[in-house]
Amino acid sequence: MFTEILAVGTPGGVHVFDLRRGTRLAGATNGGGSSSSVGAARHQGFAITDTWVAAVNAAKPVCAVHMLNRGDTAPRLTFPLPEEITCVLALDGGRLLAAGAQSGRVLVWAPASGRLLRAWDAHYGAVTALASSGGVLVTGGADAAVHVWALAQALDAASDLPPSPLATMAEHTLPITALHVGAAPLLAGRARVYSASGDHTVKQWRVSVARPEDGTSGLAARAEVLATLLYPAAVRDVAVDAPETRVFAATAAGLFMTPLYAAAPLAARGGVADAVVGDGHVAFPAAEADIVAITLSLDATLLVSAAAGAAVRVWDTASRQCLRTLADKTLAAGASQLVVRLAPLQLGGPRAAASAGLQRPPVLAEAVVAPKLSAISFVPLQRIAGAGTGASATAFEAPVRVRLADTTAAAAHFDRSLAPALPYSDAALGSEAALLAALRPANGSSEQRVADLLAQVERLQRHYARTRCLNDELYQGAVSEWLSTRQQRKP
Repeated sequence: MFTEILAVGTPGGVHVFDLRRGTRLAGATNGGGSSSSVGAARHQGFAITDTWVAAVNAAKPVCAVHMLNRGDTAPRLTFPLPEEITCVLALDGGRLLAAGAQSGRVLVWAPASGRLLRAWDAHYGAVTALASSGGVLVTGGADAAVHVWALAQALDAASDLPPSPLATMAEHTLPITALHVGAAPLLAGRARVYSASGDHTVKQWRVSVARPEDGTSGLAARAEVLATLLYPAAVRDVAVDAPETRVFAATAAGLFMTPLYAAAPLAARGGVADAVVGDGHVAFPAAEADIVAITLSLDATLLVSAAAGAAVRVWDTASRQCLRTLADKTLAAGASQLVVRLAPLQLGGPRAAASAGLQRPPVLAEAVVAPKLSAISFVPLQRIAGAGTGASATAFEAPVRVRLADTTAAAAHFDRSLAPALPYSDAALGSEAALLAALRPANGSSEQRVADLLAQVERLQRHYARTRCLNDELYQGAVSEWLSTRQQRKP
């Protein structure tokens, strides 16, 4: 089993724990106990990758960056930000850093060079939540609106026009508090967006992306509400398992779990528009009243919650029982943000220890000592777009030196082995196959390979959509049969 780490944001810094054992692995503080430059007291006050943690201060526009190492607590970098930042999110494995500002602007940087790629006005109030899915950025604000942005359009340096959202979801009546995007690609039209708000609701959206009907370039999207989950108090945070069958809500009245297939089976499958679900929520009886942040383990068997000014607790999602309380003095001030991710190599992740139940090759039979990072690819971020960094000699003072293997042969082998197994041949695609053939370059260059890969992706997306639809129907049929059997057994 892979090791999962839990990152906890507090006013005193960001602290990393082993999720399964509860032991403290790393911490990002300023070493003096003060939260003046490191504290992450906001709901999305820090961004984390496999190599660094970037935390913004709630009291002043300052960012502190730490290397994700055991025993390292002092910040690697501390620098001012252009304005007061309310939330941050690492995109594409840390190649981009997105931030929402109190002014309503969204800013996107390239941390390796510090360059401010784009900044634009996104909301009429403060940006309160960020989420991302495959080249798409989703933002929520104090104006109760949720916008979906295509990063390729938003970061287009050749465009003089301000970015416009692909879709806008404005069904909430109070500020957005949290966002969640499903695992499926959002641009493919299959992912769902979950938005939590202070109006006591969590809304499930479906975003459909297509080409404009007038033939102009670009993308057009349409958002529709699939379900509205109504809770007894304001919702502070939301978490959804990978199959999107259960929604967990952190509210001012406690912790709740909503089984979508039991409470709103048709809405969960997209069969009913804007179905309101006010009951069917299962409460965690031992949870505190004021839950401010939650997150799920990767297999959704564990739920982590943080209450206002209280301890961080780990729950079993099946029994709703508390398994562990993180009794660490660094969490005494309370937590405001929780993030679960796979442990990197330097914190005991894959390759650093044997996986349970797997036979390791002889070459890896000996214990592997987890390395320690000595450099990160992060420099102070620009405060004005287009301005020079002023530190060209030290801009890449501490890059991560990684030797990338040539995967051309492996990709070709994968392509050859995958093509015969595809259930949809070119003949079955009909007119779409002819269209792809017309768009395919005539030469054997890299454009040819890209076009072939795009065709393979299209076929796999169709296969995935049909498989998921069949799985939903089978699951719903099993649930219906179980309910009818249960009713027949009643006297």
